[in-house]
Amino acid sequence: MNPEVFVFNSKLDGDFLRSIYEDDKEHAEMVFEKFLKTIRVQMNEIEESYTGGDTEIFRRQIHKLKPVLSFVGLTGLTNKAAIIEDKCKEAAATNYLKDLYIGFKNELTEMIPVIEDDLIKLKA
Repeated sequence: MNPEVFVFNSKLDGDFLRSIYEDDKEHAEMVFEKFLKTIRVQMNEIEESYTGGDTEIFRRQIHKLKPVLSFVGLTGLTNKAAIIEDKCKEAAATNYLKDLYIGFKNELTEMIPVIEDDLIKLKA
């Protein structure tokens, strides 16, 4: 049996995804599905912590999301989350992180449909 090699969307880090999932489409499907089921709640929690102004609470929320991003091929966003985390240690309040956070949030929002599309393909 020659399993079909799944090709992830080029907007995702396909090399990283192939390295962690190899040819296990079912595992990738499970992780992508779990990410999509929880991402909106996590984004709301991050938004609330940002709006609250406390950099430590905001940092913790970003920290919780950071590793999950890589598992769906968003390694660039993982790196941006790490930068935000580091900057939280220096900032007096979250509003000092506005540009970093808005860019991060917008990019993540734009990537959700890409992950949804790949999940559909993984299930096919």
